[in-house]
Amino acid sequence: MSGDSKRGERIMMRRIRVTTGSISGAHRDARSRRQRLAISAATLLAAAGIAGTTLTAAPAAQADVASLYPLYTWWNPDRGDNFTTGNRNDENSATAAGYLPIRKEAFVYETQQPGTVPLHLFWSNSRQDNFSTATQAGIDSAYSAGYTHIGIQGYINTSQEPGTRPLYQFWSESRQDNIVAVDQTTIDSAYSAGYVLVRVEGYAPYY
Repeated sequence: MSGDSKRGERIMMRRIRVTTGSISGAHRDARSRRQRLAISAATLLAAAGIAGTTLTAAPAAQADVASLYPLYTWWNPDRGDNFTTGNRNDENSATAAGYLPIRKEAFVYETQQPGTVPLHLFWSNSRQDNFSTATQAGIDSAYSAGYTHIGIQGYINTSQEPGTRPLYQFWSESRQDNIVAVDQTTIDSAYSAGYVLVRVEGYAPYY
């Protein structure tokens, strides 16, 4: 082999070693990067796991949305009685007893909210009268007159809040009948039929 050939071979071998070394270094760099990425990913997953545990331990806040139900006025011409209902059970009772739906007066809260009181339903068998009241004065007068407590129809405000109207209590001596009214049409009808305003029972949502 000539001297030129030997020199060429030595140069070629150095190039191969340099190239091989570069490839090996690249592999080491890539492996190192993969290890660093794996460590970073593991750290992030661990942090996410901790965060997830923390979030699970603290339940999300739920919005307390007040549920409303229509307050309807019913009329039974045979009994000469007005009946105000604030739930499905009372509506079923009104229908079964032959009452006719007149109008929606307002709404009641289905569950008690801050600043509200129960709207109680009473019944007098001797007067054939349904009586709704939310004040202590109304409750006392119902028991004094021999009425029986039936249940709670819903809840109304004790003070006037935005979006509420007064729930008026009327009484007719000739009919021996109580009626609560919010809607102006019912109020006018009560006065026209000779009913007397007794008190404001509270304040009902009106929309």
